[in-house]
Amino acid sequence: MHTTTLSITGMSCGSCRNHVDAALRAVAGVTQVQVDLSAGTARTTHEDDVSPAALILAVEDAGYEAQLRGLIA
Repeated sequence: MHTTTLSITGMSCGSCRNHVDAALRAVAGVTQVQVDLSAGTARTTHEDDVSPAALILAVEDAGYEAQLRGLIA
């Protein structure tokens, strides 16, 4: 399992937080998601084969911008 933290741009309310949460949970292999609206971050725990690029794409497809903040093995 890996933990990836993304910096998210464009979240401004609870609904935005929920959209990002749902988008990340929809990625196959993601087991846990924590979105922090005030910090502008999303932390995911996922299977080893989930790429940060897939997580970023899911957030972007939901209408927000994302950048890799950290990857912990």
